[in-house]
Amino acid sequence: MHEDLGFEKLLDTDGFFAHLLGRSPSGADRKPLYGPDLPVVLLTGGPGMGKGRLLRVVHDRFARQVPVIHLDCASPVYADRAGPEPGARSAVTEALAEAALLLHTWRGTGGAFTFPRFFAGLAVISTGVAGGTGEAIRTEVERYEELLQQPRLRGLGARDFWRGALLGAVQKMLEVLAGQTLGPYGATALTALLDALFERLTPRGEAELTRIYGEYPGAAGQPKHGLRRLAADFRAGGERREDAERFLFQALREDLEAAYGGLGGWLGRVGRPGLLLDHAEEPLGERLLRAVLTDRRDGQRDRVVVVGTARRADGGDFLHGGLPPREAAAFRPADGVPATWSRRRDPEDDRGPLSAGVLMLRMPFLAGDQLRRATERIQLGAEREGGVHRRRITAAVAQLSGGRPHTVIRPATAAADHRMETDTNDRAILDATLHHPDGAPRAACDRRTAPGTGPRPATGTAAGRAPRPVARPPHPPVGGTRPGVRRGPAAPSPGRPRPAPDGT
Repeated sequence: MHEDLGFEKLLDTDGFFAHLLGRSPSGADRKPLYGPDLPVVLLTGGPGMGKGRLLRVVHDRFARQVPVIHLDCASPVYADRAGPEPGARSAVTEALAEAALLLHTWRGTGGAFTFPRFFAGLAVISTGVAGGTGEAIRTEVERYEELLQQPRLRGLGARDFWRGALLGAVQKMLEVLAGQTLGPYGATALTALLDALFERLTPRGEAELTRIYGEYPGAAGQPKHGLRRLAADFRAGGERREDAERFLFQALREDLEAAYGGLGGWLGRVGRPGLLLDHAEEPLGERLLRAVLTDRRDGQRDRVVVVGTARRADGGDFLHGGLPPREAAAFRPADGVPATWSRRRDPEDDRGPLSAGVLMLRMPFLAGDQLRRATERIQLGAEREGGVHRRRITAAVAQLSGGRPHTVIRPATAAADHRMETDTNDRAILDATLHHPDGAPRAACDRRTAPGTGPRPATGTAAGRAPRPVARPPHPPVGGTRPGVRRGPAAPSPGRPRPAPDGT
């Protein structure tokens, strides 16, 4: 309820997100904005501006028409899942695998996606498992096997040669390694896996791996060398691991490009796929944003719409390479959406800072009329105590919210059943009781965090923002239902259950 407050222009059938994704919420075609060099869109604004709420609404409105995935980069589940096998997993690879598996469940126009190029990279880093046995490696690889499964009645563009070659290579590796004692870093297993893989690949498959992994730094056009270096860099950790993770993200996007390319994609796919990164200012989100921005700065082109959140107006230090922040392309919805976007080129540096590839969307404040209408709409079902009382509530909400949408919704909802005495201060509305869906009464707003009433606390409930529920399950296989992940609705056929949104 009231989820779209303040975002109507961004979300309507001809709004910014409809044109960015190439599809309206009702499924009508829209002329795509920008491209082929797409900007990464960053939603900027402080607490209470509704960045996470906007991402949730974009997901809920568009995910039945185009494949849109929502990930919470502040969720601990990715690091938790990576913990048992630090040599073969990381929070980034777990998040990427989750995104790929969610896209594999897509049941909208064009059907599910498969990820053979991404799988090849995951398979080679799987040789870094702690067990160091063939069986342990096979168990690790099997976590990602679903990425290769072809959906039924795939139609044009089916590429079954990938599944046979990749899974057959794993089986051949196990036969070669039977009875052998492997070294601590799986070097023998990696060699056996690569030899088996390239023995089984068709010329078309080998050409595709050459195009991608042959471009890995130091591969010199040899895909086997590229995959070997990818595995070594991942095991090395630090910046070398970040390079490997970036390349894996690139391989995932190449799989999406392949699904949209060719006759099958032209006939069956619509719009653009999207990746929505909530709390992208967290380390996981920053690494994902850094990866795609670096690739696009270096000339890689893909159609994946990436939208993240940022609390800082400049987007964060990582965008500026340690230099003083330079002004990035930005707009406010009230000023209209920029019809064009181009990457800023710095004459003194061919590469330029990552901020040159960003389009900032400044989160809108509610204007006076919007705030009044929103407050009155929220209170429609409440008992009325006269026009003076209603005007008093509207004025109190306007005074305390500062126009921040989230800080309007909570006090206005609580005040619907709250009696404000004529001689009380506006801040008395902060004591109104807000009944959450779980039935627990809570204060409408923390006095310390209402605009102008004090600093934001480091922890706990802030500005009426309920703490995110944290669930730490024992390390499940990739692809199960987990907190922190919003699944795209499997339209039109039933898909996997999607967790309810949190309170942020």
